[in-house]
Amino acid sequence: NAKKMKYFIRILILFISISVTGCFGLFDSGSERIIGDYFLIWIDLPENQRIIKEFDNSGGGESVVPAYIYSVGHNEDFIIAKQHPTSGFESGYKINDKITNYYIIDVKHKIIKSDKNIFVPLKKDAFDNMRKDLNIDTIDFDMNYPDKY
Repeated sequence: NAKKMKYFIRILILFISISVTGCFGLFDSGSERIIGDYFLIWIDLPENQRIIKEFDNSGGGESVVPAYIYSVGHNEDFIIAKQHPTSGFESGYKINDKITNYYIIDVKHKIIKSDKNIFVPLKKDAFDNMRKDLNIDTIDFDMNYPDKY
């Protein structure tokens, strides 16, 4: 009887483990802190990776640069990012790798004093010129991901 009970408990634990992980396994996600309250985050598909600003360590946040972010660099004052636009949620976040947009986020609101502290979106020439003007042309893109899936 003790053997049957141990066997039953093991089967029950296995069943519960599969059930719990099965429900939570439907959605995959990933995140990586860039600096301060800024994170790279994706939910369900890596193709929807975006930059968010977290709300007061709550785990929630506001999307500040839309998907798909594939390269990021930063110093203590600015974040730079490369983005290929996607087709959006309804179309499965298909990445358009023929277009590259560039973003500069003023982390400490040194230049942009409003809530939207971001220069968006920029083409390569404007981005390069703005980096020179802001004296941030030495920031490297050191967080890199596939530029397409």
